[in-house]
Amino acid sequence: MNLIAHFDEIFLKGNNQKLFIECLKNNLCALFPGTKVKRIEAGLWIENFQETDILRLALVPGVANFAIAFTCELDIEKIRNAIVDYDWGVDISTFRIKAERSDKRYPLNSIQIEKQLGSDINKKFGYKVNLNKADLTIHINIGSEQAIIFGNQFTGAGGLPVGSSGKVMCLLSGGIDSPVAAYKMMTRGAEIELVHFQNQTQVTEEVSQKIMDLAAVLARYHGKINLHIVPFAQWQKQIVINIPSDYRMLLTRRIMLKIADKIAKKQKCLALVTGDSLGQVASQTLENLTAVYQSVETLKLSPLIGENKLSIMTLARQLNTLEISNRPYEDCCSLFVAKHPQTKARLKDVVGLENRLDLSTIDKTEYISYHIGM
Repeated sequence: MNLIAHFDEIFLKGNNQKLFIECLKNNLCALFPGTKVKRIEAGLWIENFQETDILRLALVPGVANFAIAFTCELDIEKIRNAIVDYDWGVDISTFRIKAERSDKRYPLNSIQIEKQLGSDINKKFGYKVNLNKADLTIHINIGSEQAIIFGNQFTGAGGLPVGSSGKVMCLLSGGIDSPVAAYKMMTRGAEIELVHFQNQTQVTEEVSQKIMDLAAVLARYHGKINLHIVPFAQWQKQIVINIPSDYRMLLTRRIMLKIADKIAKKQKCLALVTGDSLGQVASQTLENLTAVYQSVETLKLSPLIGENKLSIMTLARQLNTLEISNRPYEDCCSLFVAKHPQTKARLKDVVGLENRLDLSTIDKTEYISYHIGM
């Protein structure tokens, strides 16, 4: 099948539009092998698209909306024949025609086109006109060489195409929030890499597969992703021995950021991304976030900071990460949840506790990297 795809934010990029459009074209070709994508007056024209990939396309960053489409010669009679012969589907009782002219030289204006063709649709199918809330909207875009015709549109992810805003390192815990945070950064145009800190009290094939599966789902909308797995046993032992239970979560997160920062710099990532949501758990109060984020100077981004759990879970369900995230596995942070955790930590107290730890080996931290495909 053929599709017409539209973008929104790219139009705000002025003289850089072509770079963003080219990035989106390349992403679509990589994510959907066998398709052909070209720029047309009305958006992007996608050929040889598989119907089974419709739902995945709806989540690809940079695509605002899209529809199954076909072309026709510019002659109004041929356009009329095309739309009355097309199978527009079932359960339709109301419709509207929406005509646009990319080429203003066309002899009929948009209103004239809509009136002429609307009458024919009404006679052929018996649909009634509803300009406000129609079951079917038939779009006709008049270009300089051909008309493009399509029906109801699928809503896309919008945003910017992956790779148009630089590269970031996302901390992937295995929970619900962090994959969603990584995806949100993708919709802002960021290329992502993932780093997971492995709770070595639960190293099993099922646990490892869970992390791989989360990365693989994100790759379906991003393209190939680098996943870095960091064994965390030595730090778990140090923290248990040296840090009071109510501060263990905060010190764990500071160490994670320090290690993630080292990996990020090697991979030329410009920021660290977390799944934090303000106030959601004890470690995510403003005081505690300040104490954790101060551990490294690299830019920290938290795209879920103002989201509630319901909205995060809703997007996780759409992405198909929710079920995977709910598989049993306590990550390194979960292991250190105290009965009465510190919620208003002072930075100087946290730094003082951190001085009890031997940080000399952070630069030598070993990790395993995987290239996760679609």
